[in-house]
Amino acid sequence: MPFPVCVPRINNNDDTVRLNGFVVQVGARVNRGDALADVETDKASFTVEAEQDGYVLALRGNPGDVVKVGSVLAWLGMHPGEQPPAEFQPGTQPTNGTAHSPAPTVKAALLLAQFGLNADSVPASSERLTVKDVEAYIAEKRLQAVSPVPPLQAASHPVLLPGTFHELSPEERGMLRTVCWHRDESVPGYVELAYDPQPFEQYAAEFQQRHKLVLSPLLALHAWRLAQAAARHKKLNSTIVDGARHQYHSVNLGFTVQSGDALFMAVVENAAEYSEKQFVDRLGELQRSAMKHSLRSSEASGATIAFTSMARWKVSRHTPVLPPYTALIAAHSTPVSGIAYLGATYDHRVLSGFEAVRALQSLLHIGTEMLQ
Repeated sequence: MPFPVCVPRINNNDDTVRLNGFVVQVGARVNRGDALADVETDKASFTVEAEQDGYVLALRGNPGDVVKVGSVLAWLGMHPGEQPPAEFQPGTQPTNGTAHSPAPTVKAALLLAQFGLNADSVPASSERLTVKDVEAYIAEKRLQAVSPVPPLQAASHPVLLPGTFHELSPEERGMLRTVCWHRDESVPGYVELAYDPQPFEQYAAEFQQRHKLVLSPLLALHAWRLAQAAARHKKLNSTIVDGARHQYHSVNLGFTVQSGDALFMAVVENAAEYSEKQFVDRLGELQRSAMKHSLRSSEASGATIAFTSMARWKVSRHTPVLPPYTALIAAHSTPVSGIAYLGATYDHRVLSGFEAVRALQSLLHIGTEMLQ
């Protein structure tokens, strides 16, 4: 029996998302967790994944479409010959009674964005929506531009040695989005503090023994303290959107997990509300799911502040990349000669260097409070 894949709610205040595009085709075999489509809001991007194994029976929408949260984006089936509902049959109209326009050319898409238009609203004269189609519609409606159009640059490709191209995995696409946001949107800075790790390691060992834990909770406890620091200093838990500071209501702690070649960010929602033991347990659950590549979409997105460590690989100092729409990620590393460094990459649009240093001091101070 066919089953739907619906548009997820990424942010509580957004009732629609923009469809960036599908990464599968009708007829493709997919497994639970495989990427189906990329969508975004003004505040976050997100990969819609298959919630169970099956075959892609039908897809709904074109790149650039604005679609409602909860609406059906695709239909999957257990067998490739299954038929989706009638409104998803090839050649039929969408359920709202309006036909989708052909996909726009690159120049047409830029012009649509400049005037705040959706491709569905502009009649196409051919199999592709062209610049002439958009210009004619703009002239007819006497529209004014709402945003400047970015300059077009001639496409250029390097002269490559013989090789093959490989599609990016969902994890690699997530990393690409993260790195591009760090490069294009944030204004990253970096600070670090030297500290004595011995008291923290001793506390973690006693905590492990007291609660009969299999693994050391050292990193989880550091991450919990960061969540507490973000709850105390609320500016840490914010980002910049459209020239204003967006203050998050809850502290969602992102924690990096390396599983083979894949890097995940497991997210503990409402992290500041947990006790130490509750947080350690919850993060442990997420880490185990990440190691099995079975994190749910809601468990791998929505971080508002983050923590990462490379101590496992004996790295003494490193500068992490900011996750999208966060203002700070703390960086933990392995001690050298009895001295450890706790660093932070921060978005200088939100925080000053002093505020980033104060965040690290607060984390260590909360740790000192717990040690007493």
